[in-house]
Amino acid sequence: MESNNSRIAIAIVAGVAAGATAWYLMSTENGKHNWTTLLDVIKDVSDKLIAVSNESGSFLSSAGKDASEYIGLKAHDILEDVKKYS
Repeated sequence: MESNNSRIAIAIVAGVAAGATAWYLMSTENGKHNWTTLLDVIKDVSDKLIAVSNESGSFLSSAGKDASEYIGLKAHDILEDVKKYS
């Protein structure tokens, strides 16, 4: 029971801290500037992550296609060998 109470207390403290931070960022001119800067940084990071994931996706798609073609060729070769020895 004590562990549950401490978790509740931590959640309350975290909520108050988040609320105070949001109030500061929304109510003061400096806070609004910081908030805008933070949003710009988040947008830049997300744009970069999207670009990297698109590049990685293209690479993986190409590698998958190459692997599929290779496996298809090997399967064909094996099938031809089986026909020879049957």
